[in-house]
Amino acid sequence: MKIAAVFWVILGSFLCSPSWGADLFKPFKMPTAFTLPTKIAIDKKTDTVWFIESNLNKIGRFQPAKGIFSEHNIPTPSSAPTDVTVSNSGKLWLTESNANQIGVLDPVSLSFKEYDIPTISSNPGKIASDLRGNIWFTEFYGNKIGLFDPRKEVFREYPVPTPDSRPSGIVVDKKGIVWFLETEGNKLARLNPQDGAIQEFELPRSHETPRDLAIDGSGVLWFGGHIGRNLMTFNPATKKFKTFLMPRNGAIGSLTAGVDGKIFCTLLTSSKIAVFDPATSAFLELDGGAWAAGVSPNVKKTATGASPDPDEEDVGKSKPDGIAADSKGDIWFVDINKDTLIKLDARMAAKLWLK
Repeated sequence: MKIAAVFWVILGSFLCSPSWGADLFKPFKMPTAFTLPTKIAIDKKTDTVWFIESNLNKIGRFQPAKGIFSEHNIPTPSSAPTDVTVSNSGKLWLTESNANQIGVLDPVSLSFKEYDIPTISSNPGKIASDLRGNIWFTEFYGNKIGLFDPRKEVFREYPVPTPDSRPSGIVVDKKGIVWFLETEGNKLARLNPQDGAIQEFELPRSHETPRDLAIDGSGVLWFGGHIGRNLMTFNPATKKFKTFLMPRNGAIGSLTAGVDGKIFCTLLTSSKIAVFDPATSAFLELDGGAWAAGVSPNVKKTATGASPDPDEEDVGKSKPDGIAADSKGDIWFVDINKDTLIKLDARMAAKLWLK
């Protein structure tokens, strides 16, 4: 107990330095108010940050090297942009759920092009690009996985075996295998583009309703329950799941894998960023209320499944959503409530984990 007490005193004094929080988080205010920024994607070649401005039907771009924002109108009105990804050509691809389209924005010419999805009212959701530049996306109501070949400008669709599975969350691994989540099917699924075969894996816990999916550098998959309160991982080599109960009943909104293997999550249930270290199974919580002001955040190291603190309220605080890592390992996320893009400094974040 004495060792633990000393640990918390030292940690607390380190984190309470007035300049430390400003070094950890750097906010960039978006040029237009009430944008409602949601999902985010980063071009790892240039570290350009792309994000959805859902309230304005626009795509936003931030170039960190220049410190410049730009906004780009989506051609179809009220298209409801849902998710974004950057292909190997550097082009920005997006799903438009109301328009039933996928779109592409050329970062050089800044011209848009849109393509109608073959299945009517498919409700395209999550989107990803493979190493060959093919675009993969989920059809939430169509119950299919869509493939678009930009070179031939043709679609192909793969029906999901489980009826009404509501696919959501999609990534492509280095071997070209497509992985996706089944929100209502409560499954993780594997699609082999070579033969179109889909293999499904039942999640270890029921009623998780997972929405977002990430893959780390070793090919291990990470996701969390939208209703369930667990961070889950699946190793394709062993075909084994592991489950970690989120601290304070947190529900994961979006997540990404850092270059050091740590998992960064935005939470639906609070203004916090949760960080998980697979090596120690420990969570770290970064309270988001301070980043817009550039002051020291409230940081807590917690065990899995820790109970909520009744004195902590998140009403009126920041609301982080889309999150991604850049080539340097820094973590970027958007704040819906504050119309702000925030960078979490990787080097400063590493100091949170005392060895």
